[in-house]
Amino acid sequence: MDLTPPNIDLISLETPPAVAGVRRIADGFKAFQVLRAGLASGLFDWLEQNGPAKRPAIATALKLRGAHLAGFMQALEDLGLIVRQGALYGLAPGMREAILADSPWYQRPVVESLTRPGNGWADFSCFMAEDRAAAPTDLAMPPWQHVFLDEARGLALRLAARDEAGQGGAGPRRLLCFDGGGGAAAAALCLARPRWSTTAVVPAAAVLGARTLIASLGLDGRCRVEAGTPLDFPADGAFDRVVLFHVLYAVRKDMAQALGAIAGRLAPGGELCSAHWFCLEACETAPGGLRDLDRAVLLDHHPLCHVESFGERFVAAGLDDAGREEIDGPYGHLKLHFAGRAQARQTTASSCARHGCC
Repeated sequence: MDLTPPNIDLISLETPPAVAGVRRIADGFKAFQVLRAGLASGLFDWLEQNGPAKRPAIATALKLRGAHLAGFMQALEDLGLIVRQGALYGLAPGMREAILADSPWYQRPVVESLTRPGNGWADFSCFMAEDRAAAPTDLAMPPWQHVFLDEARGLALRLAARDEAGQGGAGPRRLLCFDGGGGAAAAALCLARPRWSTTAVVPAAAVLGARTLIASLGLDGRCRVEAGTPLDFPADGAFDRVVLFHVLYAVRKDMAQALGAIAGRLAPGGELCSAHWFCLEACETAPGGLRDLDRAVLLDHHPLCHVESFGERFVAAGLDDAGREEIDGPYGHLKLHFAGRAQARQTTASSCARHGCC
């Protein structure tokens, strides 16, 4: 830091309004640290069991610095996490599910995940550096807090509805799922349609996490997890349904080759579903930049482009374009593109053709 005094009068110096704006943004970082400290200290669980309580009792029980505890408790109150009546502190109504360790929605793992070295948000300047090696965020989370849960669940329900409506073929299901969500999509599909026998293909680095996720849900008997990519996958045979979930970003330069290989594994009458994010026209932006950066940090790839003509890629791969839909999720619109392989035609010769009478 350059401490050389600039040629200004420090006595008459006035802080410009722009500085206040930057400081308000920085206050968000401080609020995050207060939340993180509150979760790490065990304060909320202690208050659930022992509150309402006064500050001296809190400081003694949790070994917190009494000299700064008043400000800490006030900041937590300002954030809506605790309440105070006189000198007594307790949990804020409606916050228990998010801040108590015995709740399935306990948010400490989510908060701490933002600080992991492998998470782009931990050092976003490093994430944006041109020489940074691509590295998607570690997706390890309890199933009910998985970052792709909402999208995976929405996709599974949408495909189950198509299955029940007889779209994409009928009968027993063999499902091939290229899962860029760490196994979340394959798991949701298995849960939604118990009759489907599933092969999940994930990047090599994600195999252990995906298998752990699948096993934690008791699905390892119906869902096999293999390492691979849309360009190199181990699955054999034909499949009634193929799902591509956030996997085409990395192979965009070889997409024709990838889709051609995948289309070759689709059984007659089967259906392919692509589920991906797309950028706006000409890669323009719109308000909601943090949501866009969430997507970038999660997968470390640019969204796909040209949503309006994406279905043509399936036609080029020998499939029939079956339209598109979308799912609203926490990261914007998940675009679903469908394509099908026509039923095999019967080629049995007619009696007239066999006898040459026509």
